[in-house]
Parts: sequence; structure tokens; C-alpha cells
Amino acid sequence: MIKVPSGNHVLDKIRTNASGLYDLPSLSPLSVQLLNIVSDDDVTINKLADIIRQDATLTARIISLANAAYFGQSSPIFSVEDAIFKALGLRLTKNMALSIALMETFDSQATCPAFDSYYFWLKAVTTASLAQSLCGLMYHENCSASDMAYLAGLLHDFGLIPLVVLYPNEINELLSLVERGTSIHDRVREKLDTDHHEVGAWLAKKWKIPDPIILVIAHHTDPGYQGEYEQLVALIHVCSSWAEHYIATGKWDGLPEDVVPVIKRLDLDEEKVIIALKRMHLKFSAIESMAGAIAEEQN
Repeated sequence: MIKVPSGNHVLDKIRTNASGLYDLPSLSPLSVQLLNIVSDDDVTINKLADIIRQDATLTARIISLANAAYFGQSSPIFSVEDAIFKALGLRLTKNMALSIALMETFDSQATCPAFDSYYFWLKAVTTASLAQSLCGLMYHENCSASDMAYLAGLLHDFGLIPLVVLYPNEINELLSLVERGTSIHDRVREKLDTDHHEVGAWLAKKWKIPDPIILVIAHHTDPGYQGEYEQLVALIHVCSSWAEHYIATGKWDGLPEDVVPVIKRLDLDEEKVIIALKRMHLKFSAIESMAGAIAEEQN
């Protein structure tokens, strides 16, 4: 079980080391609406479009995303309805809209020049896309599992955003010292005695994000995690590790050492995994355009 929500010593430590945590924004009414429909298979295109149109910035991002090269539109898209119907689809739009809305909560407060919005979204979208692909190998045509895997991939590093708000100078310094594509987890913990997994899980719990996502945020860097939703946590560990490695090196067929036993534990066929990684490599430029479309609107 997750260690953050229980009011134990871990939570007490976060209170001590991140006293400003309680001053972070509450979940916006827009995000609440999106959160309420993210698992609703009966929501209509018009209902989702009506929710998205409540926020001009989110509307612009969804339309920009639909126009990205990733979706290969022959003519420009100008409406949210067309973005959903012609390019993104209902499930992807719900996941993207929720993720963007959650991150948007902090946009006006982020004062960390070294924080690279494009890289953040590139890693998130790469992780999410691979997670969706591998989830298909695990659960075949289970759309609910696939959607949850995609959303978990998008939000797995969510906790970095509130840390940027809480400790802009410290995070700016740390990000300035590491190469893009390299994890800053250990350095953050050394400097702040907490990390973006603990803080992100705390805030996700406060915002009533679904439990599987909270557990992924809290534990996805631990290849040996055992507990509730451990398969999803392990899947995101594999996908995030590969995304980080691939972005740093460009080598699609190389797997970090700690990932191989996790793949075996998930009972994934390694040959099929390699095929999935090659497909990710072949469509990576399209994924870059997708991340760029989101980040461009964010900057």
C-alpha cells in the first residue's frame, strides 16, 4: 500500500520539509469535472467539448495538439469537437485534457528557468504511449486498462511541478546540473529530504486522483515495488526508464538493467516488447511534435 496518505512519519516529514504544501492550489473546478468523466465511457463529444471550452488555454492546447503532425491532419482543425472527432478521440482527449488541466494549475506560479516544459511533456507522452502499447500485450483489448496505463504514463512525474513551485531556486540549480534525459530523483532527495514522488503522491491524494495513479506517482522508480496495482506501477517503471534512456541516447533497443527482470515479472514476451520499442522509435518524431504542441502553448 502507498506510504503517503496514512498520516504516518512519511507524511509528517513532508509537512516539515515542505511546509508550503498546504498553500498549493486546490483542484480547479474544471479539473474536478474532467476527473469525474475520465472513467465515464458514456460521456459524449459535445459534453467533453463543453467542459474543455470553459478554459481558453485548455481549448487552445487541445486544438494545437490535434493539429500536431502526430495525427497527420490534411486540413487545419479549429474547434474542440473536430479535435476530438477527427484527431484525438474521446479517450485520448479526456486523458490529455485532465493532465494538461492539472499541470495548468501551477503555470502562473512556476519560476524555474531550468525547468524544460518540452522535455517534461516529451518524457510523459513517450512513457504514456509505450505504456499503452505494452498494456495491449498484457490485457489485449481491455480499453479501460489501456486508458489507465496512458494516464498513469502522462502523470507519473507530476510531482516535479509542485516542487518547482515550492523550491524554484533549488530545483533550478539541480536541473541546471544534469543532462536532459537524466533522472534528478536522487539529487532532489539529497537536497530536500523529500522528492517529487512523495510530494506528487501527497497532492494527488489531496486532489482525489484515482488510487492507481497515486501509487504510480509514489513508487514507479522502485523496480521491486510490491503492493496494490503493482503491475501498473511496474509497467510505468519499465516505460519511464526506457523513455529516459531513449531520449538521452537515441538507442531504442537498449534496456536499463533493472528493467529486464521487471519485464519478466510482468510476463511480457521480450520479443514483442522489442517490436513495441522499435515502433516507438519509428514514430518518435511524431511524438516529439505532439509534446511540442503542448509545450508551445504552455510557454
